[in-house]
Amino acid sequence: MPRRFALALLALLVLLLLGLFVGRRVHEARQKRQVAARPTPTRTIPPPPTPIPARLVSIWFESAEDERFHPEAREVPAAVDDVAFLRSLGAAVLEGPRHPDLLKPFPDGWTLRAAFRLADGLAVLDLAPPGLLPAAPLSPEATPTGPAGKDAAKGPEATPTQAPPAAVAEPPKRWETGSSEEIGAAQSLVLTVTKNLPSVSRVILLVGGEPVETLAGHVDLTHPLLPDLSRAADETPLVAPMPEPPASPVPAATPVPPSPKLPPVAAPRPAVRPTPQPARSSYRA
Repeated sequence: MPRRFALALLALLVLLLLGLFVGRRVHEARQKRQVAARPTPTRTIPPPPTPIPARLVSIWFESAEDERFHPEAREVPAAVDDVAFLRSLGAAVLEGPRHPDLLKPFPDGWTLRAAFRLADGLAVLDLAPPGLLPAAPLSPEATPTGPAGKDAAKGPEATPTQAPPAAVAEPPKRWETGSSEEIGAAQSLVLTVTKNLPSVSRVILLVGGEPVETLAGHVDLTHPLLPDLSRAADETPLVAPMPEPPASPVPAATPVPPSPKLPPVAAPRPAVRPTPQPARSSYRA
């Protein structure tokens, strides 16, 4: 009886060990299948940004030599609509020429707030003198008003994109200039717009989102402006030099501290030997 019990216990132990071994093998095989079924993470590289295509245009500036307007070739971002293209043209005029023989029409600080396309070949450029806050966007129903733009904005083709008027922190300082400079500034804008957009024949200029009588007291802005084609030079646009990239700062040389001043060293004096004196002889009187 004890022998049979021992054999049964041994057989049970063998079966238990065999079950543990088989169960471990099954568990390891299941884990391997789960690891193999997991997708391997791959690094996704974002595509490079699509470069904005450029459009070659002619920006018109006055020359001091002949007082005529000459075209300067310039590349601006290609726009999907006329309003964005108008903004690029106006900003290029306010930036000024790159050719040294042409004059900058507006002083530094003038910017373009907004641009509009109206019916009947009208375009609107909203200028901002130095010190004027930028325009705040409004609903598409907003249209420019005033003597120059009230009647022209009734057409169905009016597509304003920005809002007149913006809050002014303090009244902007009036542009102090002569009549020829003011006429040149206005004609630079009008010629640039009408030459690059044949569908535009007249340009309305606003200041700060509001109609004004003049820019500097000489040009009447209460009506749309026409291009003065008699002053436009019939020539190939001048190739503007590319603006130079900003130079990298050169590290300043470390200043060498001045050497401390030492007191002047006196020249050594020659040694003075004592003059030998004759010895006194001792004698008796």
